[in-house]
Amino acid sequence: MKRFAYAVVGIGVLAFAGVLIQRALSDSLVYFILPSEYASEPHRYDERRIRLGGIVEPGTIAFDGDELVLAFDVTDSIETFAVRHRGTPPDLFQESTGVVIEGRFENGVFHSDNLLVKHSEVYEAPEDGTIDLEELKDALQ
Repeated sequence: MKRFAYAVVGIGVLAFAGVLIQRALSDSLVYFILPSEYASEPHRYDERRIRLGGIVEPGTIAFDGDELVLAFDVTDSIETFAVRHRGTPPDLFQESTGVVIEGRFENGVFHSDNLLVKHSEVYEAPEDGTIDLEELKDALQ
């Protein structure tokens, strides 16, 4: 009878530990998506922190040095979203550059607190404006 009680307690402790580990991992997951992936299923990413990757749309960059807010649009040539980033832009940040931004969508605007500029020798935006989504995603990861 003692063995059975120890087995039940052991299983309970393991189950409890498993639940705690699962919750910790699910809270720390950050999805990497492109703008068109978000647009196809925005409800899937509600209340989740995500990494949004794409190209900085030319002519959309505005920086408020007093408030330290950087505004620009990010695109994958299919969908485009406005971005508001809190903080100064990295040195390599410029138009038509690949970026990965981390944050959340709020009312159709992506609010970011982490901005990474991707400078890859592998991917270059084509001159005709058509972007290969798989190649873009591979280059940004």
